[in-house]
Amino acid sequence: MSDPNIEDCPMVGCSTGFMEMTGYTLNEIVGRNCRFLVDPVPKEYVDQTVRLIARDYCMAVCQGQHFQVPDSHRQPWMPLTHSDDGIFCVQTNSRKSGELFKNLFHLKRIELDDRPYIIGLQSELQSELWDEGREEEAEKFCAAACQTLYANMVAAEKIMAKMFWLSSPMRRQDFATVEEGFTPLAAN
Repeated sequence: MSDPNIEDCPMVGCSTGFMEMTGYTLNEIVGRNCRFLVDPVPKEYVDQTVRLIARDYCMAVCQGQHFQVPDSHRQPWMPLTHSDDGIFCVQTNSRKSGELFKNLFHLKRIELDDRPYIIGLQSELQSELWDEGREEEAEKFCAAACQTLYANMVAAEKIMAKMFWLSSPMRRQDFATVEEGFTPLAAN
């Protein structure tokens, strides 16, 4: 969870799963921008377009504006989400140990007690998917991972809504279709 109203949009909390995936402790994470996972990565492995998308998204949240990934930056596996439903990206990250890994992440704006935050959920991807000739397999895997992250975000929002005054853009059933990467969620 990051706070876009604080300079540099630092993380203000994280899950134990995030700590396990990255190798960093809570004290090493809180107060830092997520760039600390990208900065140690050799330049040739960093997707600069993803950095731009993530930065522009955080700025839009801070300014109370909607954000949509520009068509020129969209990847075939990215779901066609409504502009209020966040972004999905893949970036090479570095663990504390220096080991590189592919991170598919979903960022979404929420409000807790009338204050905007950005929630991020991640999924580590198999690095072999980026081997030559596996593009179609990588696209299918990323699309499936997006569905999982989306479902997990729904679950996280339900939990937070029980604990805080939570507001979040309403999920639109008109875009949650199989063709766009999602199946409609069953009502609970």
